[in-house]
Amino acid sequence: MSFLIDTDLLSLLERKQVPPKLAAWVRSHEADIFLSVVSFAELQFGLDQAPATHRASLAAWLTDIRRKLAPATEELTEPVLVRWKALLADLKIRNRTMTCEDSLIAATALFHGHTVATHNKRHFEPAGVQLVDPLA
Repeated sequence: MSFLIDTDLLSLLERKQVPPKLAAWVRSHEADIFLSVVSFAELQFGLDQAPATHRASLAAWLTDIRRKLAPATEELTEPVLVRWKALLADLKIRNRTMTCEDSLIAATALFHGHTVATHNKRHFEPAGVQLVDPLA
């Protein structure tokens, strides 16, 4: 089984005190973890908005995580975006909504057959994607 890790969990990995359950889960699934380029965009936006006093340490962390996870990064390719459009059409029929970022991450997971690892399961439930919460 492979996992597409959501931005919420990635951001917890930056903390000085990473939740022990998350740290253990990452260690045990390290070879099966992927992430979306959307998460890098969200993290970069957060860095750009962070107080100046925190930017240097956040930038160093983001540079390191980009380097470490580069081989496991899922890009927004045309087939992924076609899957995203199909997801949006399905959500519209069911009168459901998702944020743009979450729907792109969900579509990436659906296209590649990943399970989404997130602490925000309710954000992804409308997409019908397989979900796991490493903190549960």
